[in-house]
Amino acid sequence: MSFYRIKIEEKNNGEKVYIPQTCKLESFGVWTKRQQIVWYNIHKIGVGFGISKTITVRYGNEEDALKVIEGYKNRYQIDEDNKVKSTTYKMID
Repeated sequence: MSFYRIKIEEKNNGEKVYIPQTCKLESFGVWTKRQQIVWYNIHKIGVGFGISKTITVRYGNEEDALKVIEGYKNRYQIDEDNKVKSTTYKMID
């Protein structure tokens, strides 16, 4: 299950910018395994989408940021639907 949010940054002049984000559960540690939720910024790459901790795309309104999240979710669902569920073989004589 994936979670999404919009990070809202307010500047000193009162202007707000909106950053669409998604999270992943990451494991770390050698001897003791720990898990941590890490938030990534979602950004558009041409017609596709990417996620990054360092690349930040800011939007001037919440609707545009929400459109990016919806597009990313739809793309993620298409990728899930196209994964191979099972493989069978038919012998030919």
